[in-house]
Amino acid sequence: MTPFKFKPVTVVVGLGAAVGIITAVQAPAYASGSLAFIGGLFGGAAMASNSEREKVQSRERATRVASCFSTLYEKNNGVIDPVELSFLSNIPVQESHDFLSTIADANGGQKISIKEGVGVVFNYPHTTNALDTLSKNAAAWAEAQTQQLKGELQQHKQAIQLMQAQQAAATIQKKPDPWTNSEQL
Repeated sequence: MTPFKFKPVTVVVGLGAAVGIITAVQAPAYASGSLAFIGGLFGGAAMASNSEREKVQSRERATRVASCFSTLYEKNNGVIDPVELSFLSNIPVQESHDFLSTIADANGGQKISIKEGVGVVFNYPHTTNALDTLSKNAAAWAEAQTQQLKGELQQHKQAIQLMQAQQAAATIQKKPDPWTNSEQL
């Protein structure tokens, strides 16, 4: 069982009621002063309550933005659109853009200009991106190596075809002519 927690407004209402009743009974001439005192207590309690509410909202908002950022980061392999983050976390687009810019500066992210939407997306280092880059680089290197070998193979094939054609021509020239019984030169 959780203990009962007094909120500032509850304490002020109780204290104000007690002071008002006691003052009205003991010294009715000072009732207006006690009511002013109670009003000051209400104002202070309202300010304290408002401050506490803003702290709670700020924590909830930070949690919501961080959660959305993490989800988008994993879903998009490190590429995050400020508009999408703004929509999912329920914050203004400019605030989303500023948040992503700050994180990009601190963590080596890149701001990439695009023609659609706000005009930028942010790309943050991601393990999948690194593996994709390494795989693409390796494939490009292998392709470059095979292109050179394919070119050399094609040259050798042409040389072999030329030699075969020359050999066939030489064989035809050495055959005896059946009509004259002599070899053609």
